[in-house]
Amino acid sequence: MGHYKRSGIDCGAFTIFLKQQFSNPDMGINRYKQILHVDMDAFFVSIEESLNPSLRGKPVIVGGDPDGRGVVSSASYEAREFGIRSGMALSRAKKLCPQAIFLQGDFERYGIVSRKIFKILSKYTPDIEMASIDEAYLDLTGFGRLYGHTFGAAQRIKEKVKSRLRLNASIGIGANKLIAKVASACAKPNGILMVFPGYEKSFLSSLSVERLPGVGKSLKEKLISFGVRTIGMLASVEKDLLVRTFGKWGLILHYKANGIDCSAVGGRYSGPKSISRETTFDEDTIDRRLIFSTLFTLVEKTAKSLREGKLQARTIALKLRYSDFSTVTRSKTLREGTDLDKKIYQCVEELFQKAWTRRGRIRLVGVCLSNLCASAWQVNFLDGGNIGKLKSFYQSVDRVRDRYGFDSLRIVKSVPDFWA
Repeated sequence: MGHYKRSGIDCGAFTIFLKQQFSNPDMGINRYKQILHVDMDAFFVSIEESLNPSLRGKPVIVGGDPDGRGVVSSASYEAREFGIRSGMALSRAKKLCPQAIFLQGDFERYGIVSRKIFKILSKYTPDIEMASIDEAYLDLTGFGRLYGHTFGAAQRIKEKVKSRLRLNASIGIGANKLIAKVASACAKPNGILMVFPGYEKSFLSSLSVERLPGVGKSLKEKLISFGVRTIGMLASVEKDLLVRTFGKWGLILHYKANGIDCSAVGGRYSGPKSISRETTFDEDTIDRRLIFSTLFTLVEKTAKSLREGKLQARTIALKLRYSDFSTVTRSKTLREGTDLDKKIYQCVEELFQKAWTRRGRIRLVGVCLSNLCASAWQVNFLDGGNIGKLKSFYQSVDRVRDRYGFDSLRIVKSVPDFWA
């Protein structure tokens, strides 16, 4: 029957029902939705381990220099045993695990691998939704005749990802997206957990409230202050009381705690929803050359990712964080999409002029491209061929960087005139 992750909950009923259903894939379960949530295990770290097998079995952290001011992007399960989690300051991670191996990370490579994962998953169903770079929902409802039991299809997906990419995935299966997502988290690492229709509340009841998607640290603490520690306890709270206490979110909590989720799996995925890069400076700064050279590099990286995905962006956003941790974002939507560094950077300069308050030093800068669409560039004879020349130039730069690394070729950008 393959690997079946118990994850500290009573799975006896699920196991018995699973055995019964394997004898006839068309019986019972196929009357309901069959949603898979595929979640890659320690995604960034796993990619690094596939490139350098000597890292396996060691505490590895992707995020950058531990003596800098960045945060943990991904941590191996060996590192997590020391209490290290994503979003934690790298300096704290180093204190918790001084022997950890810290890596800068290659987010362009991670994006390429994510697209390869999508290609594998899209072979199974057109109803696929990439929730993030390392997780996806699949709707396999009605595919029983083709794939057999959904649990077996999940096993084949895991094996395919493992054989082609040398990466592990955990998969949750349920009658809706909520249950599938919680199940995949319980199945980690490298497991499969299937929750059958009618068992949703039983499955959720003993889990901590923080297992519900959307329940963060502050909401968890507030619920605990009310004496609500488990999802089962939350499900027993009257709906009206939750609404009076938490407003609209209270109603959502009620439905989630009872295993109810009517959201559909998105249509065929055509690319990422956004592409972003950001950098935290080693020291807060007002060094104009450092700030604008960093912004230019972020634009180069995001624009390169656009071209790799054959995409263009219509909305360009700038993010600034000051030394007091106040954060300002500004965005601009273009009439037509673009994947040209020059045009994107011109927008970033304009946005910086609007966002910069001159009130203090800058801690972080970021660039985000969204409102993405398929590349549909056409020759415009009124521009004298300049756009065509720019596209050819950037494509040549991309080829050099693909072969020799991003830093093998640097383009120098001057400081804008508005900076006084």
